[in-house]
Amino acid sequence: MSRSTTTTLSHRLEYCAYRIFEWILKMLSVETVFKLGEFVGRIVYRCSSTRRYQVNRNLRLAFGDEKSTSETSQLTAEVFERTGANFLTSLKIPFLSDDEILARLQFEGLDDFYTTTRKGGIVMVSPHMGNWELLAQAVFLVDGDFRAGTHYRPLNNSLINAVVERRRKRRGLELFAKRSSTHRLSSFVREGGAMGILADQRVGDRGAACLFFGRPTTCSPLPHLIAKRGKGLLTSLSCETVGIAHWKISFRLIPTISAQACADSIEQDWRRSPVDVFWFENRWRLQGNDPLAFLNKYKDDLEIPRPLRAVNLAREEKKLPYPNRLITQEHHEVDFKQSDHALREKLHEISDHGETPVDVFLAPHSQLGRVKKLSGKTMTLAAERN
Repeated sequence: MSRSTTTTLSHRLEYCAYRIFEWILKMLSVETVFKLGEFVGRIVYRCSSTRRYQVNRNLRLAFGDEKSTSETSQLTAEVFERTGANFLTSLKIPFLSDDEILARLQFEGLDDFYTTTRKGGIVMVSPHMGNWELLAQAVFLVDGDFRAGTHYRPLNNSLINAVVERRRKRRGLELFAKRSSTHRLSSFVREGGAMGILADQRVGDRGAACLFFGRPTTCSPLPHLIAKRGKGLLTSLSCETVGIAHWKISFRLIPTISAQACADSIEQDWRRSPVDVFWFENRWRLQGNDPLAFLNKYKDDLEIPRPLRAVNLAREEKKLPYPNRLITQEHHEVDFKQSDHALREKLHEISDHGETPVDVFLAPHSQLGRVKKLSGKTMTLAAERN
């Protein structure tokens, strides 16, 4: 959904609700807001089967060969609680003084971060985890003489977005909207600035081919490209919860300037505290007219620990133009005469049976639209040629 340039009645109502909700949170202690967020997370977990399935699916894609079904289910419930707590406290943070924020923070790798900033510009690679509003605030609470900026996506509601931007700018944070030219970003780094980039989102076939949790996927090329063009260094910047309304901000140097090094850094951050990760985005979702074309980017000698999983639901065999080391194919018999509800359950059963969920369903042309609809957000391709 693109950001609207026109203020509508809906935007005004959302803005009023947002400010009223903020006012209520302002009256509460940070601990109360944190626990309230956990409570809200528990409610959403119980009421939203779609989001529960999505989070569980992502956790299986990441840890399918490392965690049991019961461990993944338990972690799913904890993710909802922690996400609720971090989201609500992120709305509370702007109302706290510097001393109040520092009293709730621990820092790791701060000395190395100072050393890195003295060498020139840096690109800070950050994931969506923990209380990410703290990442915009905490850099200015440490002793250091450097400019800091962030690459961000403006909110759809321009009224709320203006409030968020104003609060971030008041500490001196320089904002670069999503469509800012790469020249502006690299110039900022070349001039000695520290640029923060959230780099864990899905980017489709535009991204760089990487391994993420051992699986083929694409990652944003922006951090390492800006570091190269700006003659800067890469460092990770992450936030994890270490107690009720207490967090740890970590800085870690990324030794190699490449997309894979950034992906490895984010994976390490996610593994350190998976409960803090925002698992609600369909990170591994395949999309586009030729969703598997990115597999052509992998070198023949690259080891793929966990290839993609394709399931053929048709009787006809479809030969995929990629080796098994990149994507495996299996067959499952499906009765397409059954009801939509029964077919949906069958597709989920097939996806749930195995080390990882299904990445691609191959379906007969006559059932292609139906399988696309019932399989959720799993990519569905025709099993036969037109």
